Amino acid sequence: MYDDIKKEYLDHVKEILKHDYDRYIKALDEKETHGFILNKKKLAHSSVDVDYVLDMFKGKILLEDEGYHYIVYDKDELTRCGIRLGRHPLHHAGLFYMQEPSAAKVVHEAHIEKSDVVLDLCASPGGKSIMSLCSIDKNEGGFLISNEVDYKRAKVLKSNIERMGFDNVIVTCNTPAELNYKFTNYFDKIIVDAPCSGEGMMRKSMEARRQWSKSLVSSMAATQKKLIDAAYNMLKKGGSIIYSTCTFSREEDEEVVEYALDRHNDLTLEKEEKLYPFNYPGEGQFYAVLHKAGEDIGRQRMPTIDEMGDLNVLQYKVDKCEDRHGIIIPTHASTHVDDIHFDNVYELNEEEVYDYLHGDVIKSKIDIKNGYYKMTYKKLGLGLAKAVGNILKNHYPKGLRNL
Repeated sequence: MYDDIKKEYLDHVKEILKHDYDRYIKALDEKETHGFILNKKKLAHSSVDVDYVLDMFKGKILLEDEGYHYIVYDKDELTRCGIRLGRHPLHHAGLFYMQEPSAAKVVHEAHIEKSDVVLDLCASPGGKSIMSLCSIDKNEGGFLISNEVDYKRAKVLKSNIERMGFDNVIVTCNTPAELNYKFTNYFDKIIVDAPCSGEGMMRKSMEARRQWSKSLVSSMAATQKKLIDAAYNMLKKGGSIIYSTCTFSREEDEEVVEYALDRHNDLTLEKEEKLYPFNYPGEGQFYAVLHKAGEDIGRQRMPTIDEMGDLNVLQYKVDKCEDRHGIIIPTHASTHVDDIHFDNVYELNEEEVYDYLHGDVIKSKIDIKNGYYKMTYKKLGLGLAKAVGNILKNHYPKGLRNL
């Protein structure tokens, strides 16, 4: 399987791993491990429990927190059972988010607390933001700013967070310098999942194999140092930076951490770990937790949209309604927020739910009144439909449908 990986890369990783090199090469021929974040907050609003999910998706719990279970599963077994996880109604309802196991380990080790004010600096497609939001409690004042500098990737980030139903989050599309200007000494935790040379993607990504070079490693390291400097400036006293990459080179991992420690003498290294596909489920990650000395007893509240100023905000909490040509209607995103009340709710059965996700109209077998309905499955919101007579006209977004 590794015959098409550059010899230059294999020599590079052999120098890093030394006696573990053969274990790494063997792991490249082994089957990938897949997993997902199960949001306990949404689970509590549903009519299913964790045992149902484990049985349905043939999974087992790998990591656990008050806000989530992280579950690994055998993708081949699900395929044999005819289950496509990304097309399952519970995925559409935001009960879970598919995330690579070693990436999930990074957030687990960040120990996000309920009242934390968190920044995910390089967030798309959103796994680390979503896992953090599972632990943050808006009732405790916790919230997250999820940022992605690339606009197309930021749109994907916004869509994923909307599906999961979080409303204590602001999604932005800004450079670190633009955020730094607004949020100096602000955050309790900052996740820097830095762009990297992708050495941890060699098993599953042909693009990673093609693009790798020593010059790419050097270029990424320079970018990573700028990111960690920006994170330091936005971090409160007593706060922590969680720095991570999906690569193995010292230039992008340990040397970036050493750079941060040398440059900022009030930073200390709390934990550092390198995960490889031969010593932990998944493709591999490096992470380090850096603590900023001091104590800041002040608490930040979620800024208003006006206080965000000139920043490019793609999502501010969740809008309950929108104006369409003078008619006020509920938003699709609002159906995924469990504590937004709807007067009209229609629970889809096992047959209807797939028709709805396909975009079909639903012919109700019960008496319904005209107007907009929140369509649910296992008591979790999926989207909207408009009732006319006994017909529920489908308003599920076309770009999200199972076609």
